[in-house]
Amino acid sequence: METTRRTDPQRQLRLKLRQRVEWGRWGFLAIIFISFINQILLLCGAKFHFLFSAAMPYYLNWLANQLDLVGFKVIATLLTFVLYGAYAACWLLSGRKREWMMATLALYGVDTLMLIVFALSLLENPASCLLEVLVHVAGLVLLLFAFQAFEQLRKMPRRRRPAPVRAPEE
Repeated sequence: METTRRTDPQRQLRLKLRQRVEWGRWGFLAIIFISFINQILLLCGAKFHFLFSAAMPYYLNWLANQLDLVGFKVIATLLTFVLYGAYAACWLLSGRKREWMMATLALYGVDTLMLIVFALSLLENPASCLLEVLVHVAGLVLLLFAFQAFEQLRKMPRRRRPAPVRAPEE
């Protein structure tokens, strides 16, 4: 017995949009993971870091190490934990609610702006962060596509299952 599978164009579009959302979420999870690796590298004294990451936790702790102020180190550490908590919450909840995907996009957008501010104000050669800024923009584009896919999914009519057939009452 041969079965044929119906290819519903709306179903295909839904799958494509859900896949875009998931690509954005997995991309953000990679950003969180690489950011954490960068923190470990910084603690170990490495002179490099990976670019596809969040800049705020890294540069906050880098600056704390450069200034060598105990109070600022404590504040930087606490802010880092808060940022990682916010990143994790955004990642976990962005699978269900578009508002959390928007928060993810906004959080990473602020991170990108802070990277630019950091490069322009604290570095002798701000152009040294150009590649890192471009990588951040690529991450923002990925998250923007995921958010737009979420919006399109929200605007699509919901699929309705056929109502069960009831036996006529006598």
